[in-house]
Amino acid sequence: LSCAFFKDDIQQFAIALCLTSVFYAAVTCLLDSIVVSSLNSKERLNFGKLRLWGELGNGISSTLMMNVCSNEAYGFEHLFVVHGITAAVAVVFMFLCTPSNQSKQNQVNQKTKANGSCNNDIIDWRRSLLDVFTNAEIASILGAVAVTGCSISVLENFSYINIKSLYKAHGQEHVLGQEISMYRVFHTCGGMLTWYYSGTWQKKLGPSGVIIASLCCVPLIFFLYAGVGDGLDVRTKIGFAMAEATRSAIFAAMWSSATIRVNIICPPHMTAVLQAIMDASYRGVGSTVGAYVGGTLCKQIGIANTFTLIGKGFVSLLCGALFLSSQMKSNAPK
Repeated sequence: LSCAFFKDDIQQFAIALCLTSVFYAAVTCLLDSIVVSSLNSKERLNFGKLRLWGELGNGISSTLMMNVCSNEAYGFEHLFVVHGITAAVAVVFMFLCTPSNQSKQNQVNQKTKANGSCNNDIIDWRRSLLDVFTNAEIASILGAVAVTGCSISVLENFSYINIKSLYKAHGQEHVLGQEISMYRVFHTCGGMLTWYYSGTWQKKLGPSGVIIASLCCVPLIFFLYAGVGDGLDVRTKIGFAMAEATRSAIFAAMWSSATIRVNIICPPHMTAVLQAIMDASYRGVGSTVGAYVGGTLCKQIGIANTFTLIGKGFVSLLCGALFLSSQMKSNAPK
C-alpha cells in the first residue's frame, strides 16, 4: 500500500519496492519448499501440477490489472492498493493452509527424551552449508538458475519497454493495456502447460535433461523479440505472444526441475535453506545482473540490438559449455 503514497517520490518508491521484494522472496521460496517437501517420492513429479495454480493466479491478476490500468476512470495507484488488499488475503490463506510444526516438534522432543539425550538432533549448520556448496550438481543447478534469471530479467524489463515504445510510435498507446493483457494470457498459457507436463518431461529426460533443454531454448526468446521489427502488424503481435509464452514455459521447466532435483539430493534439514538460496540466485543475483547489463546495453545499442547480441552470446556460451563437457568426458579415466 505504501507504493500508492510514494508514487511521486522515486527514492521512497524504490525503498517501498525493495521492502516488498524482501517479503515476496521469503514467501515464494518457503511455499515452494513446503509444497515439494509434503510430496512423497512417487508424488514429487506432480509438483508442477500444484505450482500451475500460482501461474493461473498471476495471469488472471495481471490481465485484470492491465485492463483496469487502461481505464481512464482509474489510475496506477489503484493497482497498488488492490495488490496490498490481495496480499493480505493471501496471508490469511497461508496461515490456514501451512502445516504446523508443533506436532513434529512434539515428536522430536518425545524421541529425544526416549533416547535419554538432548544432543541427538543438534545440526551442524556450518558443515551442512559447506557440504551443500561443495556439491558439484547443486552448484551447477544454482549456476543454471542464475543464468536463466539474468536472461529473463533482461527480457522481462526491456521487452515491455520495447512494446510500449512501438505502440506509442504507431499512435496506438490507447490500446496498450488491453494488448499487453492479451500477451499476458499467452504468457500464462505457456507457463501452465509447461507446469502441467513438467513431471512427464522429467520422467523421460530427467531433471538435468530438462534444465539443459531449458537453457538451450533461452536464445530463442531473444531472437523472437529481436525479430518482431518496427511495424505493428499481425506478425509482430504473434511474435510478441509467442515470445511471452516461450519465456514463461522456460521458467516453469527450469524451476520445476531444479526444485525437485534439489529436494532429492539435499539433506532434509537443508531443503528450505537451499530453496531460498536458489530463489536468491534467480531473483537476486540473476535479476540484478540482468537488469543492470540489459539497461547498459539497451542505452548504448538499442533494445533490438541488445536482444540479438545477448542471443548470439548465449548460443556461443552454450556451444562452449557443450564442447568443454565433451572434452571432459573424453579425457575422463575409464
